[in-house]
Amino acid sequence: MKSPVISLSHINFGPSHTPILDDVSLELEEGHFMGIVGPNGAGKSTILSMVTGRLQPDSGHIDLFGECLKRFNRYRLLKNIGYLHQLHDYAPNLPLKVRDIVAMGLHDYAKPLWQWFTSTSHQHADIIQALQYVEMDHLINRDFRQLSGGQQQRVRLARALVRKPKLLLLDEPAAALDSKQQQKLYALLRQLCDTQGVAIMMVEHDIAAITGHVDSVACLNRSIHHHAMKGEQIPEDVWHQMYGQHMHVIAHDTSCIGCHHD
Repeated sequence: MKSPVISLSHINFGPSHTPILDDVSLELEEGHFMGIVGPNGAGKSTILSMVTGRLQPDSGHIDLFGECLKRFNRYRLLKNIGYLHQLHDYAPNLPLKVRDIVAMGLHDYAKPLWQWFTSTSHQHADIIQALQYVEMDHLINRDFRQLSGGQQQRVRLARALVRKPKLLLLDEPAAALDSKQQQKLYALLRQLCDTQGVAIMMVEHDIAAITGHVDSVACLNRSIHHHAMKGEQIPEDVWHQMYGQHMHVIAHDTSCIGCHHD
């Protein structure tokens, strides 16, 4: 049995009368692709912030790569993590090229800014490869500010991939992408899991779009209401617990379940 890349044990966060996370336990193994779904304010992004150490749980325990996540080892452990956080209508005002944005994801990203512009040939090859993954290598010298929202999102994903992480944390990575690019993205993530053993924890709203690619779906609204493995349909009462009685559930096939709001 594979050792967990992430292990969350009884995580609590927020006021006791209205917790953001309430007794959340999850494990993610090497090569496993997990989608996390739930309504706005369910605590999905908070979980990713917990895993990166940006937020500390009020109680509970977090292990990364078999080690207890602490302040003293956080920087070392994060070298093995690629993180695409949620950004809306954000673009830097600095005149940075696409290659410079991606370079910020390299392991030595904390070095002085001017050194990013003199990457070694090895680093340059890693930047090109990451951009090739997201089909943006032809724009490597383009001013990032001149890109469309979808193009900028793909460059941000390349920044998360450039360090060749063992774990990817993705917060709505398909934002600003059209349906064709979304499916290419999910297929790429599936390939990373299968061929490179990357573990992925991805927050998404559209469960119908992801269930053909992920290994499991965790249904979150403060607590984990259900954790469905591939091929398992999520019970209708789980959707009602998370979204309310107005939810209609439509089963597409034995490995996928979708939903529609009135």
